[in-house]
Amino acid sequence: MDIKGVIKTHGFTLIEVADKMGITKGGISQIVNGSPNVKTLRTIAEIVGCKVGDFFADEMSEKKPTEPSLKCPHCGKELKITISR
Repeated sequence: MDIKGVIKTHGFTLIEVADKMGITKGGISQIVNGSPNVKTLRTIAEIVGCKVGDFFADEMSEKKPTEPSLKCPHCGKELKITISR
């Protein structure tokens, strides 16, 4: 589950989402790093403008990378890695 990545992809910070939810920075951190319930996921999805399923996109994807890649820690986008010899 990639709650943090989806939040960033939609142009929000964790602190902005926490403020809109009326919780602390520590509270949103626990949600992102834990196992949030569906109600909490729906609330976050409404705030950032996405679907709850977007948080599970990586887990539901059957695409297997053929090339090495990493996720950008800032925006969550996939970065391709080219290996040259």
